[in-house]
This record gives sequence, structure tokens and C-alpha cells, in this order.
Amino acid sequence: MSLWEVPRDLLLRRYPPFVTGGPLPRGHVPVFVFHSLEPESFGRKLAHLADNGYRTLSADEYRQVLEGRMSAPEKAVVLTFDDGRGSLWTVGGPLLRRHGMRGIVFLVPGRIPSRAGPLPATWDDVLAGRASAQDILAHEDGEGAFLTWEEIKALSVTGVFDFQSHTLTHARIHVAPDVVGFMTPDLRQGYHALDVPLIESGGRDLLADEVPLGTPLLQSAPRTSEVLRFYEDPVSRQTCVETVAAAGGEDFFAQPDWEKVLRRRASSGAQLGEGRRESEAERETAIRRELAEARERIEACTGRTVDQLCYPWHASGPTSRRLAREVGYAMAFCGKVRGTPVTLAGGDPFSIARIGEDYVELLPGAGRKSLTSVLFGKWLRRFSGGS
Repeated sequence: MSLWEVPRDLLLRRYPPFVTGGPLPRGHVPVFVFHSLEPESFGRKLAHLADNGYRTLSADEYRQVLEGRMSAPEKAVVLTFDDGRGSLWTVGGPLLRRHGMRGIVFLVPGRIPSRAGPLPATWDDVLAGRASAQDILAHEDGEGAFLTWEEIKALSVTGVFDFQSHTLTHARIHVAPDVVGFMTPDLRQGYHALDVPLIESGGRDLLADEVPLGTPLLQSAPRTSEVLRFYEDPVSRQTCVETVAAAGGEDFFAQPDWEKVLRRRASSGAQLGEGRRESEAERETAIRRELAEARERIEACTGRTVDQLCYPWHASGPTSRRLAREVGYAMAFCGKVRGTPVTLAGGDPFSIARIGEDYVELLPGAGRKSLTSVLFGKWLRRFSGGS
């Protein structure tokens, strides 16, 4: 977050009036977005909602409100959770149940693992003395970065979460031959993998955990944007990949000058600009698969209808918006939307405005925070290395 992001967005009317100390008018249903959850912070936000009489809407209830088939309840809000992160199991489910609330989770089924055996401990187990807080807080740092299919099925039965689509793979694609980085071991871990563009090899796309170390990563954009994909010549990657493999694989990245070495190899090897641009038909086929197959996989797991989409990185173009309708989505969520601080009944269902979790405690009621205190906390986290 830049220092000027919030002042800019205030000028562009991207925030509801309650953010700056105003009221929450009847009929306004703010939508908040969360990612990873931490017990103290998440619990405090839920307590603010519960103590002040706020109600969380289900996915179907919110759709009915937007379509005008149901009046917005007083003090209604929507809690959305992007990516399907592991703390939804350890922290989100237990705390929402304690407060009698619910949320909408946008899953990335192409990256969801399956894991046999007992389900992991949760924050309920910590409070009961059956697990350590340290283990629960570290859950997302290892194999628990994302929910498993087993956890999703168990959570679906409780009714605490509605599981919807964040596309099949939350993909990025190369769009120009400019080298912006290289595949490193840390990019294979957890959420970093979402930032690695798809790498075409042998007629299929590789996700981060399959991409050879040292592979040049080019300028990229979200798959759901309108930009056409650039397919570089696979031969152009070989020099960098072979350099890393010959130097011990992961051990290569312990060298302080590893990036300089790879940039020299990239510039001395085959030209990365030698490649091709996808056709509009190829773009349409790829986006259609991202949207349609995500629905199919989630519905197969939960047995419930998936008709809501969240665009990865809040990026969409005319093609993805048209295809979303065609494959059966009724709504699509974005981030902040210029001129639309809150999406009202009758508003564009494929451009639903959302704001960050930090602003939950700015809602009117006892214990309401000020925007100044929230911004101070955001900037403090940013400068201390947090998010």
C-alpha cells in the first residue's frame, strides 16, 4: 500500500461513508475481503460485528439482495475470503461458529491438495488445551497454506462457509518478453506460487511446483485480463535452467550474486523475444476453462451450486466478463470500484465492490475505531515487513 493509496481512493469515492465516520445507510451492505486469518485480529473484528448487532449474509442471501428479491436486512454485511487459505480451517471456522456468523470463500480448485488422515487441530483445540497456539499459528507456513479437499468438505457440512470460485488456477500469464525475475525455491511455497506465471512445456501449463528452478519469469498479467498471452520459445529458458541444475539446484540460490549470474545467462542465450502471441480464440478457450472447470470441481466436492466468482487480482476484461455469464455465474466480485463504494440492489452484479478487512471496525457502533488509527496500523505493518 502506497502512502497515497487511501487519500486517492477517498477522492475517487471508492470507500463507503462509514469509513470516514459517517453512517451505514439502510440498504447498504458492505462487502469485506480477508486473506490469512489470525485469532486475535479476526476475533476482535467479529466481536465488533456481534456486539453491535451486525448480521453476515450467506452467498444466496446476498445474491437475493442484489437482484432485488430480498430487502437488505438492517446492519447486514458480507465477509469474503480469497484463495481458500489454511487458516480458514484452523481459525476462521471456529471463530465464526462462536459468533454465529458465516462467510463466502473463493477457492482455487486447481491448487487444492488432498491429504489423508486426521483433520488438523483448530483454535478450538487450543482453547481446550489439546493443541499449542504456536502450532496453529504456524499452520499456513507449511503444507497447510491452502485448505484441503477434506477440510472443505467438512466445513461445507457446517454451513459456516459458502464455497465459490476464484477460477481454476488463479493464473498469471506472460505478456511480454521482458525478464522480471527467475524461478526460485521460495516461489514454490504457499501463496508465492500464485504469483508465478504459467509456464508452457510439452503442450501443457506448469504450475509453480513443477517449474524448473532458474526459469526466466517474464512480464505477466492475470489470465482473466484482456491481454493476449506471449509464449516464449522453450529453448530460450535452457541456459538459465541448466546453469542452476549444474550448480546444485537449490544450493545455487545461496550464492549472493545468483541473480546477476542468471541475468547474464538470459541475455547471452537464445532471445526470449522469439515466441508467439496467442490468438483471441486461444484466449477465450483458456479463460473459459478457468471459469467452467472451477465451478465443476467445487460443486463436485460440496454438492452445492457455485454461481459466484471472484476475479484474481480483481482483474477482468470484456472476454472474462462475458464468459462468466456464459458458463453460469450470476455475480462476480472485484476490489474497490470507482464511483461505487457499495454495490446496491440493481447494481452491476459482475463488478461488486469490496473493501479490506481493516475497515470492519470502522462500522458504526460501540468501540468504533477512527480511520486515522486504522491507517496508522496499516502503515506500521507495512514498514515493519507485514502486509
